[in-house]
Amino acid sequence: MLEKLHDKFEDERTDLEKEESNARHAYEMLIQDLTAQIETATEDREAKAQEKASKLQKAAEDKGDLADTTATRDADQTYLDDLVAECTQKSSDFEQRQQLRTDELAAIDKAIEILSSGAVSGNADKHLPSFVQKKTSVSFLQLSVGSKNPSQARVAEFLREKGSAINSRVLSALAVRVAEDPFVKVKKMIKDLIVRLMEEANEEAEHKGWC
Repeated sequence: MLEKLHDKFEDERTDLEKEESNARHAYEMLIQDLTAQIETATEDREAKAQEKASKLQKAAEDKGDLADTTATRDADQTYLDDLVAECTQKSSDFEQRQQLRTDELAAIDKAIEILSSGAVSGNADKHLPSFVQKKTSVSFLQLSVGSKNPSQARVAEFLREKGSAINSRVLSALAVRVAEDPFVKVKKMIKDLIVRLMEEANEEAEHKGWC
């Protein structure tokens, strides 16, 4: 009976050892599989984290580029708006100044006509354009050369009224000079004034052309 029990225990121990070996093997295989899964998951997580960091960096760079581009666009638009407004204002001012100069030259033309002798009087429309185009004087030699001229008072009053009517400081100043200065100086002053007005008109035309 003891021998039978011994054999039975031996068989049971063998079966148990076999089961234990199988269990150990299964455990080791499970550990290897879980370890492999952990390593794969870790690598995948690190790869995704790196990809996320790259995307965040790219997004930040794109955002910075967008901000720079937007700022540049806004600055360009502001510059364009200011430039258009400036050119529009300059164009308007140019037209006003050109009209003012036309009126001033017409008033000076009339003043020359008043001061001129009978031969020149009434022909100012012919003499003034010739002066303007060639920048030479109207036939001032035909004007009175006396230090005082009765027509100066009429011219001074005419220029004063005309300067007030068109808001021309040039004509107002000229009226004062015509009333106070000797007639010889008046002739030279009128000639110099016409030359200056034409030079200023040409300079402003160049600026308007740039706009």
